[in-house]
Amino acid sequence: MVIMDEQAASLPCPQPWRRTDGTPNPAGTPSGAVAVVRTDDAAGVLLPSRPAAVAAGVVLVLVGLAMAVPGGLLIAGGPTLAVVAGVVLGLLGLLLLAAGVFALTRKQRDVGILLTPEHVVLNWVRPAVRVPWGSITEIRPLALRMGRKRGALSQNYLGVAAHEHSEEAERMRKVATRFGPDLLCAVSMRTVNVDQLVVLHTLRYYLANPSARTELAGEDAVQRIRAGRVGEAG
Repeated sequence: MVIMDEQAASLPCPQPWRRTDGTPNPAGTPSGAVAVVRTDDAAGVLLPSRPAAVAAGVVLVLVGLAMAVPGGLLIAGGPTLAVVAGVVLGLLGLLLLAAGVFALTRKQRDVGILLTPEHVVLNWVRPAVRVPWGSITEIRPLALRMGRKRGALSQNYLGVAAHEHSEEAERMRKVATRFGPDLLCAVSMRTVNVDQLVVLHTLRYYLANPSARTELAGEDAVQRIRAGRVGEAG
């Protein structure tokens, strides 16, 4: 999105998210946008995740077609054994096709990193992990290098360090502990559908400016983020 691209271009990229030649290491091509969402018990600004259900639906449809078409051909022109195999293959293909269509047409949940005046909520897991702003000590850019050679590919992560860990958050620490014992979670930036610099600086801004968190319940925060006014001073 043009607005988000222009906004991200004005935000500094931290060293861990740079390649060995100093250029920023991107985390895919995001297509989402920040927005205010309202859940059962809170309203906040959502930094959305990538729509995994859509990707899964496309895969199911393609695999279903790949199975159903040969199945139909076997039924149409094969001997008895081939006809039986074709019926089984065709039925499996139709089931996968139906599952894919369902995944593509059902209403998607608003999932991602939800920022409310009181909490940072990671709501793509069930039950959602709710982290009070007051327990967060640092928002830390991280990188995991895929190999030891110079110039090896790396993946960017966003670490949330906190001095209190809820029971729900414990399962998210499996990935985080490889980066540091104080981390509550480490979120792969490839799973977030907003530019990684927008995510980093937005979280850092509201962590450093408690008085500004009240705006997270409405459009003022969205306007601030879209305008790129998420430096520490705002």
